[in-house]
Amino acid sequence: MSPSVWVAAVCVGMMVLARVFMGVLALLSGTVSIVSIVLPVAVAVLILIGIIAGQRLAWQWGRLLGLLGGIVLTMAAVGAFANANGEVGMLVVGALLLLQGAPLFPMFFALGMRGAREHFRLICPACGHARPRGGNFLFTEAVCRKCAARWK
Repeated sequence: MSPSVWVAAVCVGMMVLARVFMGVLALLSGTVSIVSIVLPVAVAVLILIGIIAGQRLAWQWGRLLGLLGGIVLTMAAVGAFANANGEVGMLVVGALLLLQGAPLFPMFFALGMRGAREHFRLICPACGHARPRGGNFLFTEAVCRKCAARWK
């Protein structure tokens, strides 16, 4: 695996750990159900496994959720800090939201690097173009945007 893939995997792992810790705190306070905690953690773990395995669908979802999740979680952290009014609980929530959102930005950029694209077999074997589109719904096949070559 290239260094950029390692960065992405570590970033997802950090986000999962922060999410699990925040979920445990929320469960102990009795404010949420277990489903609302397990579902996002399960999705993040699936993306992490896919990133390590080199699955193109995990790359695509990692890029998409990395950017959107990073923005949403960072904005939520800013909102929590702005409304804390010195309350320790809100400061902890803001810090945990920031610990979840901040690693998603480097993950987004790391997955866009050439080494990551090689790991996920996103470089056209015919012309070397590195921005294919999905050839099918699960992105198990890629199609070059430049020369229309198809590969698995």
